[in-house]
Amino acid sequence: MRTIPGPLHRVRQGEDGLTLVEVVVAMMILAVISTSVIYGMLQVLSMTRDSRAREVAANLAAEEIDLARDSADLFALLDGDRTVTLNGDRFTVRRTTQWVADPATEVRCGAGGTGLRYKRVRVTVTWDGMRAATTPVQSVTVLNPRDKVNDPTKGTILVSVLGAGGTGRSGVTVTATPTASVSGNTARPLTRAPALTDAQGCSYVLMVTPGVYDVTVARTGYVDTRQAESSTQSVGVVQGTSVAVVVELDQHAQVDAALGAGYVAAPGESVWAPGDLPTSFVSTYASGGVFALRPATTTTDPSMRFRVYPFPSGYEVFAGTCAAADPAAWEPVVDNAQTLTGRRGAGIAVAPGSAVAASVRTGVVRVDLGVAPAGTVRFVRAVAAAGSVPGQPGCDPTTLTFAGTAARPVPEDGRLTLLLPYGSWSLDHGVVGSADPPVALTADRIVPVGVPVRTTVTPSGVVTFDPRSAS
Repeated sequence: MRTIPGPLHRVRQGEDGLTLVEVVVAMMILAVISTSVIYGMLQVLSMTRDSRAREVAANLAAEEIDLARDSADLFALLDGDRTVTLNGDRFTVRRTTQWVADPATEVRCGAGGTGLRYKRVRVTVTWDGMRAATTPVQSVTVLNPRDKVNDPTKGTILVSVLGAGGTGRSGVTVTATPTASVSGNTARPLTRAPALTDAQGCSYVLMVTPGVYDVTVARTGYVDTRQAESSTQSVGVVQGTSVAVVVELDQHAQVDAALGAGYVAAPGESVWAPGDLPTSFVSTYASGGVFALRPATTTTDPSMRFRVYPFPSGYEVFAGTCAAADPAAWEPVVDNAQTLTGRRGAGIAVAPGSAVAASVRTGVVRVDLGVAPAGTVRFVRAVAAAGSVPGQPGCDPTTLTFAGTAARPVPEDGRLTLLLPYGSWSLDHGVVGSADPPVALTADRIVPVGVPVRTTVTPSGVVTFDPRSAS
């Protein structure tokens, strides 16, 4: 047998080096061990930081409770948030307050029940970088007012004023007066005016003699959901209890409506709208409806300004108030194999305190009143007439007036372009202040402009503006 020389035999049998596979395996084992060690160290550091932050948060909660106990007026002690940065950590201190009849119950300004007695204060403290399993630090106390807020022989009115977004509105004036229309009413005038609503939209009418009261809320520049500048509710007060009044009131939105959308006037053309034209604002909001509003100023200018409640869903707008003025109220009709329907203009979105523009489509017609002596102040009237167009809604008796003034008279040549709500109208004209009866405008003095396209004039002078068109 042939033998391998000694040196070669030692190279073949030795274990002096490691293979690449062995190196990779060793590195993986080292990585796993290192990751475990690092993760454990990070967990210890996180728990240490969280424990330190919790201790600081507990001190902040106790401090906030002490501040609440030092409050001179519990009615001024409201919900609030503040941030504090300590040791490089940012803490959020949130305080919530609630009137309670006893420590186990609550009294909300939007709900009646037992009388006010204590105020519960709950403080919650959180901090940036909290661990997922960590719960916020909380502290709760119940404060007893230094002065008595209830008389067992009297009652309390809790007033809650909410805005369009459902949050409280502050700075609202609250009044409560005995309801005069109630026979034998035992209510008595208040000895002290209620405070304005606080940051939560609440006001508390205290020491109220039992009886029936009219509670009114108002604030300049605010309107309620009925578009009124103040809101009044009648409530009965019973001794030893509280009654709630909830009102939706918010800063009005301003709508600048331009009538005659789609019509382009020629240079120098006199385009008039009826002065004080009632305009319909349609809200699809749950507590909304159809509101017939008049502009803030009376003018024959086609631009009008309105103040409306800021319903979140906004409004659809059309000129006029009767059924014929509403394009959506016209029944569909087939013409030349096309189905024609009436549609309101695009809706407008509004927000509290906002100012928005609205383009309102109307009928447009030119009239010729004839030449009049210089200085003559004339007017034009439009009286709702019975329509004869298939599918046309009716209209209540309505008269709209285009009244000239010395500052803005009818042009001497008597030519005007009039903007009118949809429907049928008969037109006449006269002189302001004259005892002579108005003179009817016949078909030869009326020229339909074609906005909308389906505008007709009868020989007797009845103009019909039909809003329907092909989809």
